[in-house]
Amino acid sequence: MLFPPAHGMAKDNQSLPEIQEIARKFVLRQAEALPGNIEVVPGPLDRRLRLPKCSHPLKAFFPSGSRPTGNTTVGVRCTGGTPWTVYLSVKVAVYGKVVVATRPLGSGSPLSLVDIHLERRNLERLRQGYLSDPAQVVGKRLKRPLGLGAVITPEVLKIPKLVRRGQQVILIAKVPGLQVRMKGQALEDAGAGEQIRVRNISSQRVVEGTVTANGIVQVQM
Repeated sequence: MLFPPAHGMAKDNQSLPEIQEIARKFVLRQAEALPGNIEVVPGPLDRRLRLPKCSHPLKAFFPSGSRPTGNTTVGVRCTGGTPWTVYLSVKVAVYGKVVVATRPLGSGSPLSLVDIHLERRNLERLRQGYLSDPAQVVGKRLKRPLGLGAVITPEVLKIPKLVRRGQQVILIAKVPGLQVRMKGQALEDAGAGEQIRVRNISSQRVVEGTVTANGIVQVQM
């Protein structure tokens, strides 16, 4: 942070709250594409700081290495006749509703609506992921026990196997204006959205595809 020497009367000094507001609005613009509700809190500036009032609009920027979320740093620059730059800390939090456990949950049993509810959390802290739709959880089973209030992540849910190794499946290949269906044999187990190796029964060629439904695998031509 720069501390220029005292300069003129107070009215000739740049307003410190204005600098903070410039930084706040800048971060909000940078983070507006993030999901959830964004809260930006600029850190305080030293009251002893005396900056000449800028004759040009102030410009905010992220210094090299800064990021738009979490605890970050923002620079505010004056490019007027007496240029100066000041840096301030900014806390950026992104809040959203995520699925959490309403009670201690054991592994193995299917989850129902009474086991979960939506709760407002700081998404920045959920580095392991989260789910925002109860429909993504209901009917699924847990890989391990969870405590009261625990965030339910994709990683802790068992994905039901829609295809089993050795099972005959339908291979679907889509090209513009055409859909080709072939018979195949699964070479491994897989659930919805998972990649799987399948042998084309007609050509005996092994291909990779994505399980889209029970016994259905979509492949690339």
